[in-house]
Amino acid sequence: MAKGEEKIGDLYQQETKYRRDAMPRGGLDWARQPSPYKEFSAALKHVPLNPPEQKGGKPIWEAMDQRRSQREFSRLPITFSEVSQLIWATQGITARAWGYDFRAVPSAGALYPIETYVVVNRVDELKPGLYHFGIKENRLILLKEGNFGRDLSSAGLGQDMLEEASCIFVWTAIVERSKWKYRERAYRYIYMDAGHIGQNLYLASTAMNLGCCTVGAFYDEEVDRLMGIDGREEISIYLGAVGRMQSSKHRF
Repeated sequence: MAKGEEKIGDLYQQETKYRRDAMPRGGLDWARQPSPYKEFSAALKHVPLNPPEQKGGKPIWEAMDQRRSQREFSRLPITFSEVSQLIWATQGITARAWGYDFRAVPSAGALYPIETYVVVNRVDELKPGLYHFGIKENRLILLKEGNFGRDLSSAGLGQDMLEEASCIFVWTAIVERSKWKYRERAYRYIYMDAGHIGQNLYLASTAMNLGCCTVGAFYDEEVDRLMGIDGREEISIYLGAVGRMQSSKHRF
């Protein structure tokens, strides 16, 4: 295929390759490094999350063996404690050292571009609405109250499970956190980071006998609007539906 005939995805893959004779030059401007934390007004309602459980549940090898995508959910809610545990498993701080807050998932350069939002449909002790995970304080921030499952289902190409799930994780990326160091190759690392997070959600859900299914098919701008982001500096990346399992159908 001639270069002029290549599509944008092919061009991106080729143009962001690392080559020994053409590596990026120049040092990092530490004074301009973006903060790894997104801040919201203190006037918004803040909900402290429960401390994580670090023992119990299914053994990791058993969880790996049983991990499946679950697309049918019971109407029963999940608990606030379960949501707290899942959030910690995907993005919680596990250690602090050398000026870094290390999390439950790896991130290229420990830059952590991914932000976590949670659309709550049915969770005990939480009002339905859109929440943001405040990582540093381990709390949820209520951004707007309401039932958004149907809106998210519509944005997700009509996938009903996004309305039926107890909650949906919505992962976005603040691109400049990675581009500050990795330039255009940053997008590769952002998608890798999101994959690590999604797999942790799968394994944690399986260990807790909950169903989970991640989603990459959605109308980007509709999800952006629902999250209240601009779709340029912060972009929607990945979704993850969680709920109580109804049946073993359609799992793969």
